[in-house]
Amino acid sequence: MTTEFTHLEDVSSFRRLAAGMWRKPSDPSIHGSMDIDAGPLLAFLEAHSRETETKLTVTHLVARAVALALREQPELNARVRFWGRIEQRKDVDVFVSVATDGGRDLSGVRIARADEKSLVEVAREVAGRARGIRTGEDATYRESRSMFQKMPWWLARPATRLSDILVNELDFDLPAQGMPRDPFGSAIVTNVGMFGIDTAFAPLLPMARCPMLILVPEVRRRPCVEGDRVEARPVLRLCATFDHRLIDGAAAGRFAASLHRLFAEPGQLA
Repeated sequence: MTTEFTHLEDVSSFRRLAAGMWRKPSDPSIHGSMDIDAGPLLAFLEAHSRETETKLTVTHLVARAVALALREQPELNARVRFWGRIEQRKDVDVFVSVATDGGRDLSGVRIARADEKSLVEVAREVAGRARGIRTGEDATYRESRSMFQKMPWWLARPATRLSDILVNELDFDLPAQGMPRDPFGSAIVTNVGMFGIDTAFAPLLPMARCPMLILVPEVRRRPCVEGDRVEARPVLRLCATFDHRLIDGAAAGRFAASLHRLFAEPGQLA
């Protein structure tokens, strides 16, 4: 029996970009996860949202915590250029993924200097810019989406490679063409909990040049040991993918410890 295939023309701009960007799974990635008692986080979000009249989510907390942890370990806030030159970023910019087109496509919001902004400022910026992306008012997203939707499949790979060279290797800033400089910043934070997923990992984006990708799954009740008792408590299982060229196990462990400390007292993230 011969397997038949049908060429898909009506695919999302992200899917077309992904097909041209990745070659084979040979990148040096390392993965890790950690369970966080979400009780204090949820209580903090509920109280703080009432005080500020701004909808705050676990994703906002994670983005803010990642930014502060990166500020404590600036050596992790780096990228690899050319044939192995490592460069450290001056600012901590966090990219928060956003679903668009009814969930068919994917984009995101880069929060510049996220370590210097309050939790409410981060939440409001994500909400405002996500609204612009979904309504087509965001010019950079509109241009990049239009370009990749119209592009034939056989041009996707050379086009993404050219974009990578222009934006990452040569440091051009081309927002009018949908290619801003360092588009993903220091870390990518993606919420998969909205899909009912409680554990997940994702690959690093070749064009991103950021050292880590953090997935935020759904908060679920899990058995936790409290002294000699086992209790069911809400748990957030954070999952991460790191660029092993920039982050080894020891550095990842220190980063995780910083996150644990910040989440233990959520008021630090305000």
